This record gives sequence, structure tokens and C-alpha cells, in this order.
Amino acid sequence: GELMVPVTGAVAEYRGQRYRILFGGDDWVALDADPATDIPDAFARGESPRGQGQLGPWAKLPISALDGVIDVVVSGAIAGHRVSVVRQLPDGRINVGFVGDPAAASEMGLTGDQYMGWTGVVSPDDLTDIHVEETRRA
Repeated sequence: GELMVPVTGAVAEYRGQRYRILFGGDDWVALDADPATDIPDAFARGESPRGQGQLGPWAKLPISALDGVIDVVVSGAIAGHRVSVVRQLPDGRINVGFVGDPAAASEMGLTGDQYMGWTGVVSPDDLTDIHVEETRRA
């Protein structure tokens, strides 16, 4: 299987498992959950586009049904520069973000500008020194 790289985002703890939170509202969240996964509290299930023409399944459930929510911030290094690890694409490559020196951004092959930041797609092999920081929401 693909090497799964941890990514920046919110994670829900539900019945002893962790699920990525894809989107949400004031009192509900949609979890990244396979249709085969048993989520008794789900009030809706469906699929949304995930880029590259792929659909990803989700399950919506009330926030009150969750055991907790954890904010995960993941960074890594490319050629000695710190980047944020935004998401893993279906083909295994990694979406990264970078704030800093335009010369460094261009050296890493990223696009953007110094006001909005730089983004790009890299191979998991290019990322070193991956650091995961987790903050539990109250």
C-alpha cells in the first residue's frame, strides 16, 4: 500500500478510532469514513469530489457524538526548508505549503507569492524530518 503521511487538519476521535474531519457545521462534522465502517451516530452519508476526479466517502454525525477533536499540524523539511504538509493526493504525492524566501520556494519548485504563500506537490521521498504536533480541543 501507499505510504500514508500524516497531514495537517482536524481529526475526530470516535469510538476508539481516529477519522479525518473533511468539513463540518456548527454542531456536526463529516468524517472521512468508508461506507463499510460502522458509524451508528451518522445521520447522513455520501461522497464528495476529492480532486483528480476521485470521490471520497463521508459520514456526517453530531459533534456531541465524538469523544474528542484533535488539531494536527504536520511539517516536514525539503532540502532543509520547513514546509507544512497539507494533504496526500490519491496518487501518494504530497501537497505542501511554504511561507518564506522566494528563492527557497523556487528551489523547491513551488508556485505562489510571498503574500499568499507558496504551494506545490512533492514526492513523499522528498520530505524529511516530519514533525507532528497535536492539540486537543477543549
